[in-house]
Amino acid sequence: MTASTAPLALVCSVPFECERLRAALDGAEDVLVGRKPGWAGRLDGTPVVLLPGGMGKTNAAHALTALLETRAVSGVIGFGIGGAYPGSGLEIGSIALATSAIYGDEGVEAPGGWISTEEIGIPLWQTGETRKFNEFPLDAVRVERARAALEHAGTVVRTGPFVTVSACSGTDALGRERAGRFGAVCEGMEGAALAHVAAIYQVPFLELRAVSNHVENRDMGRWRIREAAEAAQAAVRVVARALARPS
Repeated sequence: MTASTAPLALVCSVPFECERLRAALDGAEDVLVGRKPGWAGRLDGTPVVLLPGGMGKTNAAHALTALLETRAVSGVIGFGIGGAYPGSGLEIGSIALATSAIYGDEGVEAPGGWISTEEIGIPLWQTGETRKFNEFPLDAVRVERARAALEHAGTVVRTGPFVTVSACSGTDALGRERAGRFGAVCEGMEGAALAHVAAIYQVPFLELRAVSNHVENRDMGRWRIREAAEAAQAAVRVVARALARPS
């Protein structure tokens, strides 16, 4: 199977984040990836594998590793909902594309402040002279291709670093702190783990999220989870079609 005929992997966290994509698959077949259920089929003519891998870094890394060990893919899109940081300019329902995926809480919380893995001197991944610490930059050409496709489709989209955390920010203070520390636009719980595994396997990776809430003092009455999940899935369809076209 060549890169041009291999399916595109679409990986989210939980099933409701992909239910509309699942319904849109032509010729859908049930697949089992790392003992996790998913589907293979065609999405608007593009061969895809759709996999809700589970919430959090471990589930995400396990699901994508199991997939890449058993199937050739043309690339990976990690998608779902996320929280927008203060100053990001993102509104509820807006689409964001990651320019890099950052581990936001790998390191040390010390009396003088947070210490990154680079400051500790221990890379999270290394091959040859390449060393990756908290941040995994994404392919700028691929990000721009996705951004242009979304804008052409009339979607409001912003790009910037995404932060991946184990414990989501649920206070104004922590949201401001992480936004300032990383210059990031939003946060989620899986992206850096997916980017990390994709880097190990040398597979192109994009992360796309729709904003379900602002990162502030936690008030779920202001969240729009279902609406954001639907917006993210609509954006995935646009990006998948764009990536399927010859560059």
